[in-house]
Amino acid sequence: MSSINLISIDKLSRLIGTPSCPIVVDVRTDADTAGDPSLIPGSVQRSHEAVQTWAPQLNNSATVVVCRQGLKLSHGVAAWLRAMGVAAEVLEGGNEGWRKAGLPCVPINKLPPRDQVGRTVWVTRERPKIDRIACPWLIRRFIDPTAMFMFVAPAKLSASVSALARHRSILKASTGVIAARNALLT
Repeated sequence: MSSINLISIDKLSRLIGTPSCPIVVDVRTDADTAGDPSLIPGSVQRSHEAVQTWAPQLNNSATVVVCRQGLKLSHGVAAWLRAMGVAAEVLEGGNEGWRKAGLPCVPINKLPPRDQVGRTVWVTRERPKIDRIACPWLIRRFIDPTAMFMFVAPAKLSASVSALARHRSILKASTGVIAARNALLT
């Protein structure tokens, strides 16, 4: 029987990609993530040891906490979040349960690196056409809800990426946009 602080895999899978989707926070340890280097679509990775640091960024939004099996680590983090006023639930079965249900996952190695704030940074041509509008929407709904997009004039795209080279993580993200987009969205 489910606890009041649990959300079923079935229920969360129906919410992913919708406006009413809670923030999904993956708090698996580095060792657990190395064993299964993938994320539930739209989830963000955060350290369970730094919950006091990142919790205020949730702005009291409904949150689902995910660990490897949904047994210990996620319950501790969710309890901490609830004590801070965040409506936090635990994913029943954790990341392993999500996988066993055959639901889609995002391979971590296909994501561009995150900037200092924790966002993925995507650079593309300005003057949006349908694909330029659809891609940011898909990325924010299914890959990184905090993603940042930079729309640059086609003639200035190379120069813009070079200017961003001073920030190594942004340069890697910029050069990996097409590959990451193709890998994740096809």
